[in-house]
Amino acid sequence: MKKSLEVIEPGRVKVRLSYFKDLDQAMGMLHGGVYAALLDTASYYAAVSAYQTSGKLPLTQEYKINLLTSVSGEDLVADSRVVKSGKRVAVVETKIHSDSGKLAAVGLTSLIIRS
Repeated sequence: MKKSLEVIEPGRVKVRLSYFKDLDQAMGMLHGGVYAALLDTASYYAAVSAYQTSGKLPLTQEYKINLLTSVSGEDLVADSRVVKSGKRVAVVETKIHSDSGKLAAVGLTSLIIRS
């Protein structure tokens, strides 16, 4: 699985996941677990970029994902931004688009902040 990470600004990142056939489910579309893994990864890096100078470690506590449309044969791009960076919990919003621009999924992640 090939990924690339771009830090847009502290608290906001884009993660690209390159498509390959092994990510498909039986019907030939990307498996839902791929979206979940991408959401978790992008959310984590958005939080890490927000807390970068504090030495604190964000750890995923919970996430919710809404799968909006099926994607087949395309890369996915997750755009994650921290909407709340507290002392104990961070909340990150993520939008996942197909390479052609379709909004494929949205999600919200809560991360515990550890010292």
